[in-house]
Amino acid sequence: MPHGTRQEISLSALCGRQIAEHLFLRLPYEACGVLRGKATAGGMRIDTFVPMRNVAPDPLHRFVLHPEDWIKECLRSDGLIGLFHSHPHSLPFPSEEDLQQLPLFADLLRIYMIGSPDETNEKVQLNGYSILKGMDGLYTLQPAMVKHG
Repeated sequence: MPHGTRQEISLSALCGRQIAEHLFLRLPYEACGVLRGKATAGGMRIDTFVPMRNVAPDPLHRFVLHPEDWIKECLRSDGLIGLFHSHPHSLPFPSEEDLQQLPLFADLLRIYMIGSPDETNEKVQLNGYSILKGMDGLYTLQPAMVKHG
């Protein structure tokens, strides 16, 4: 992908609804889950959202994927491409904590999505990011375009 080009993440309507439902059901805590799909011309297509349990000691401010759930998803052979989690009390931009945790699973994933309730608490603001590994071995998140439908 040329530098400066934003990858496109295509999210099926069903996955968009499932993510929103999971986010709102888990409030006021952070929600999390894995994204399954495949690479397409110019980006990624998400076909499946798998909700996961957040076992963080402080689920109001961080997420930790339930180890059994995570291992089960990693062992499935098809289409693990990304991770979703919510920021229930802030905008859907990577936090310092998100960036510190990224190396724990970035080798297995291509995209990272963060969702937050909008001002009305009725819809989800969803931001997507491509996971990039630099020549120095460090990971960064590059904003991507999220296309719904």
